[in-house]
Amino acid sequence: MTLIGRYIFKRMLAAAMLSLGGLAGTVWLSQALRELNLVTTQGQSFVTFAQVSALIFPGLLLIVCPVGVLIGVIYTLNQLNADSELVIINASGASPVTLLKPALLLGTIGMILVGTMSLYLVPRSLQAAREMITNINSDFVSTFIQEGTFVQIGDDLVFHIRDRKPDGVLEGIFIQDERDKTQSTVYVAGQGIILKNPLGTFLVMRNGTIQQRSVEKGSMSIIQFESYAFDMSTFGGGGALPAFNAAERSTSYLLSPDINDEEYQKRPSAFTAELHDRLSSPLYTLLFALLPVMALGQAQTTRQGRGVLILSTVLLATGIRVGGLIVAGIAANHVILVPLLYVIPLGAIAVALFAAMRGYRFAASEGIGSAVAELAQRLVPRRQTAGGRA
Repeated sequence: MTLIGRYIFKRMLAAAMLSLGGLAGTVWLSQALRELNLVTTQGQSFVTFAQVSALIFPGLLLIVCPVGVLIGVIYTLNQLNADSELVIINASGASPVTLLKPALLLGTIGMILVGTMSLYLVPRSLQAAREMITNINSDFVSTFIQEGTFVQIGDDLVFHIRDRKPDGVLEGIFIQDERDKTQSTVYVAGQGIILKNPLGTFLVMRNGTIQQRSVEKGSMSIIQFESYAFDMSTFGGGGALPAFNAAERSTSYLLSPDINDEEYQKRPSAFTAELHDRLSSPLYTLLFALLPVMALGQAQTTRQGRGVLILSTVLLATGIRVGGLIVAGIAANHVILVPLLYVIPLGAIAVALFAAMRGYRFAASEGIGSAVAELAQRLVPRRQTAGGRA
């Protein structure tokens, strides 16, 4: 690569990394906030919250990485044009390859990164997230014991706690147990803590009373205790993991799925479509690096409305990617459409390379400007004068 090529590549790489960092941080923050219920309502620690949030990050990076490459290339070419550097490159008779090589290199690096995430990291993170969330939901404390809320389990059991301390101590405990149809039992305790051991899960309450009322006789007895263990093992879920769907399976499994897998038997085409979608998704990163070179590789003056070409490039890239996602969704039910997953990005890459190599100059702004002017002439009524038309 020539000196000017390395210079352009460094600028593209820096702009792409900066945009990728901003996009990834923004999208991750918006998604991570949705998991705050793990802390606010399910009593999990911030460590658990951070772990779950980190597991969703590879999937988000898979989405924003091609966009970051697109923004990086557009920004660099636009700055080169604004600083008249692109004019000098074009006027010097430099080959279109001068701009294509840095974009191809950046797109290839992004394609490798996206491919690694698509084929390995994202499925692993989805599996780990599913396992962690399932374990959290199967935890009785996280699911049923909530501060300041009367939580009813079935028709015969009610739990309530006033407060939960950071160290796990529960305060203001109230339990109403009517599973025994012959008597109603109410447990009231000042404090308690959850203990797990090989024998099961227990709520160990301290400084409380047990109020038992006989349903038949109507009599009541009150027992004071300093410490009492309430067995909670029967309320916890078994923690059995649900069957993983196609997106959560490893790529090696998709290559050779188990024919006895219930999920595979339900929708075998979904596993095939998921495999080919993972293989074709990295191609869009390369495409997003080439589209700006095709549209913005020629120098233009500010009066030629370069902003319209930038907007057109973004809309074109968005339309192609959305089309690929739509085809992937349909191919999950109609496997005959799987080849389109490769035809769309590869066809667009071929067109972009051909147009960039031939040095086509796009002037979408002129066509849009003419259309706007013509529309304005039709909407504005012509003035009539006494001597004729003005």
